[in-house]
Amino acid sequence: MWGDFKVTIELDGLYFPEALRWHDGALWFSDMFDSRVIRWVPGAPAETVIDRDSGCPEMPGGLGWLPAAADQNGDGALLVVDCLGKRVLAVRDGQVSVHAELAAHLPFPANDMHVDPDGTAWVGGYGFDPANDVPAGSSLLRVATDGSVRPTEARFVFPNGSERDGGGRLVVAETFADRISVLEPSRTSSAAAELAAELAAERSTVVAFLPGSGPDGLSIAPDGTIYVALAFARQLVAIEPNGGDSIDRAPLVRTVFSPEPIVGGRAAGPVACYDCAVEPGGQRIAVAVASADEELANRVPTGRIVLLESPRAF
Repeated sequence: MWGDFKVTIELDGLYFPEALRWHDGALWFSDMFDSRVIRWVPGAPAETVIDRDSGCPEMPGGLGWLPAAADQNGDGALLVVDCLGKRVLAVRDGQVSVHAELAAHLPFPANDMHVDPDGTAWVGGYGFDPANDVPAGSSLLRVATDGSVRPTEARFVFPNGSERDGGGRLVVAETFADRISVLEPSRTSSAAAELAAELAAERSTVVAFLPGSGPDGLSIAPDGTIYVALAFARQLVAIEPNGGDSIDRAPLVRTVFSPEPIVGGRAAGPVACYDCAVEPGGQRIAVAVASADEELANRVPTGRIVLLESPRAF
């Protein structure tokens, strides 16, 4: 038991689960170090959607869906970030095609992605080499439903998980800046002006964490609480609005979950939280955990999905 939350079901045997998304009653995610996109209905066996043999990229990242109304090439598609190939791929009936090319805008790998209900995708990239470079800012990439790509003027330091809040703002985790930031939605009347306003929107900080926290994935509950996986601090935290629906009013941060280390064997060592996803209309949060040593996580299947159940619906 962790505070109000209880660990209910776990899915193990994974390497590095990321990009958790609830969709049509199932949890979808990328196993980044095993080159698979997976669909899991809790209580049933996990299902591989695509793998190396069926066109999955070497390192899949962010996931989302292109709705049928916006799909020029079919009846809707699963979108998958190809991190090393710097592309967004579309999966239709098991067939993989290129939705957008990002390489012209990304000197370093692509990473996570949020997709709006209309099919517009927002993709973040590393922006620098974390092993050798001083952290530097980079743009988010707005990918239109036709695959065209435009960068934002605002810059983020390793933009990672992102999601829209109840006010329409795009909430972004900046892993190497240890903060959660937002882009305000546009308030214009024409489509052209709206696009220009979106790309020119300024970044503002919602919460600054202690140095070395490493906010990675995030998910927003209907009450405005932002759940954030702190990869380097090895915790899942909740950023709670104080005094209303706006996250602008002195939000409170509390720890929700910290995974226990693995004891013994070749997987032994500390375990970190890398992503989370609030179940729509439910009482559960899915949390992705794996070894805090990413080199070990790449060799040994230390990864698992943990479901935390709240006594109340979100």
